[in-house]
Amino acid sequence: MHIEDLRIQVGGTVIAEGEAGFTAAHEGFVWNGRKPQATPRVIIHATSTADVQAAVRYAAANGFRVSARSGGHNWSGIALQDGVALDLSALNGVSIDRLARIAEVEPAAKNLALAVALTAEGLAFPVGHCGDVAMGGYLLGGGFGWNEGTWGPACHLIEKAEVVLADGSAVMVSATQHADIFWALRGAGPLFFGIVTRFWLRLMPLPPAMAVSTWTYPVARVAEVTASMKRLANVLPSYAEVSLSLAAAPPHLGMGDAKFATVILSVYGGSMTEISGIARNVGDMVPEGALATTPATPIDFATLYAIVDQSFPDGARYGVDCLWSQNPETTFEGLAHMITEAPSAMSNAIGVIYGRNSALTRDLPDAALSRIGPVCGIMHGTWTSSADDAANLAWLREGMDRLDPVTTGRYVGHADLARPGRMEDCLSAAALDRIAALARTHDPKGLFAGRGVRDALATSTAALAAE
Repeated sequence: MHIEDLRIQVGGTVIAEGEAGFTAAHEGFVWNGRKPQATPRVIIHATSTADVQAAVRYAAANGFRVSARSGGHNWSGIALQDGVALDLSALNGVSIDRLARIAEVEPAAKNLALAVALTAEGLAFPVGHCGDVAMGGYLLGGGFGWNEGTWGPACHLIEKAEVVLADGSAVMVSATQHADIFWALRGAGPLFFGIVTRFWLRLMPLPPAMAVSTWTYPVARVAEVTASMKRLANVLPSYAEVSLSLAAAPPHLGMGDAKFATVILSVYGGSMTEISGIARNVGDMVPEGALATTPATPIDFATLYAIVDQSFPDGARYGVDCLWSQNPETTFEGLAHMITEAPSAMSNAIGVIYGRNSALTRDLPDAALSRIGPVCGIMHGTWTSSADDAANLAWLREGMDRLDPVTTGRYVGHADLARPGRMEDCLSAAALDRIAALARTHDPKGLFAGRGVRDALATSTAALAAE
């Protein structure tokens, strides 16, 4: 297929390398200010499923690989590959059936937009923790979001989806239609062998009350804080989440380079009276002598996003990695040590312990999402100048390497996928092998297998051949 034929078939725009607008489209493809080293031949802005089908057929006819962006918010830049880069940002529709409790969502719909639309209908979904993240990549990776202790990973609430496959066909997948593709769609992340153009999501009732409380300590007290979080994890109900933020104070407070450990309690309860009681009990269990506390404060999803998104400014340069673990002490102390050494005061870390009441400590449904641990640690390296790339990436990778002895896996949405083996860390060996086998069936020429993906699939293929 010639590119002029593609332009006739696509309702959106087609920009070839070297044409007017290509540089701007290329720069804007990935949200991270630190761009991947890839230059596609063609960038296609799709406006419909038919556009996606035409783009896939064009890539197949010309021997190109295809990469797709839903929101471009991926840390690693894996959405931008050489070949055909497919921009889905115009596919951002949200339609809610309140009575059926089903949302029809296009891949570029943002977490914040979905949360606001659902709140207006008295409904909810475990949307991700960053408002600007699009649902496509979030759901394909598994989706760990608000109230995950009760609702579980977001991908398990996908009822069905429309998928464009490597031959350009569009198929509906669910537990009863193309069940093998549906299995992979829920958690395969960048290893998925198709492009999702629409999701149907099962919704939950909006909690009657939501509130956040905080307790802040010097980062040197992280061991005491971790001990209290271990106790809390197994006594709190599933709808009460305790996380640990490790970061510098905001610059406007004038506290210089001081670093802090903040316990954050988020509760999605039946009433503010109930939530206030939970917050008081947590206050009795966290260490005494907090530098600052915030009592239980009513909040909604839009306000939560406004708070969280302050830590992830547009245009900043990011290097991010994560780990699953069974050892909160070593994990959180290691993250705290990294924060005290961070070249940039903008960097921050998050730690979570999932207790026995959490949905994340139960057996997972059968899906590609197959590696979760009782402890999660995420490091967000954040800086502003390209001159600081080398120092910040070295700090990130050396610090995460020190945590290898307690690392049992990683989450694909926050893993440093530029590093060899990171993709393989995100799924069980059995899931990787099954995805590799399905990819050979549904994408035999590796149309969707970009850098990192090819390595992971090759590893699984080699393992299968050795059996």
